[in-house]
Amino acid sequence: MNVDWALILTQLASVLAAAIVGAAIGYERELKNKPAGLLTFTLVSVGSCLLAILQKNIIMEAVARILENPQLAESIKVDEGRIIAQVVSGIGFLGAGTIIHTKANVKGITTAALLWVVAALGLLIGTGGIYNYVIAFLTVIIILPVSYVSRKIGEKLTATRKVRRIRIVFDENFEKDIFDNLALQGVVVRKSYLINKFTKDNLHLKESIIYFSLPKTRTFDDVLGQVSMQEFVHEVEEA
Repeated sequence: MNVDWALILTQLASVLAAAIVGAAIGYERELKNKPAGLLTFTLVSVGSCLLAILQKNIIMEAVARILENPQLAESIKVDEGRIIAQVVSGIGFLGAGTIIHTKANVKGITTAALLWVVAALGLLIGTGGIYNYVIAFLTVIIILPVSYVSRKIGEKLTATRKVRRIRIVFDENFEKDIFDNLALQGVVVRKSYLINKFTKDNLHLKESIIYFSLPKTRTFDDVLGQVSMQEFVHEVEEA
């Protein structure tokens, strides 16, 4: 059996390229301390690439056997899209695992979407072809700065309109003081709702979610810091 070393080197280069592409996108998620980071994105991209290469090799092997023995043409059947379809399905489950549901929020949707993109990039590179390579690398070159710039623009445009949320646990006797403190900071409270009431160390505590908008002169961390400094506040965090 003749070994096509040129093909092997080409496929190894594809795996390396897929690793670089996955790492480039995963690095941005790693910096933001997301559920899936550099390693996860690299593995997804490389895994997708390897499965695409596997599918190509299966087809090449089937074609070679048919050329050697044309009578096998009817008995050998290869579904060219089966493995790729399974990758798409599998990434859906992996992406769902990165989405975190809390009492009042859902996080990880962007990470899940980027996992889909990375899987598609891995499949493009693994499938091969100059057009696929160009599209894959141009996508990476475009998606990273565009996602960064769009996020910054979005944050700037919605700075005073975006509704923020905090989960807060406080002594219910000082509920008015909570809202007075927010008002003094220029915060506009949109709504609030009670999650739980309980007693701890002879104190009657409330756990609530407060929705509010920030003034131009304050940041979310400033507001959170001021609220947390109140003695009657036992817990406060972004919701």
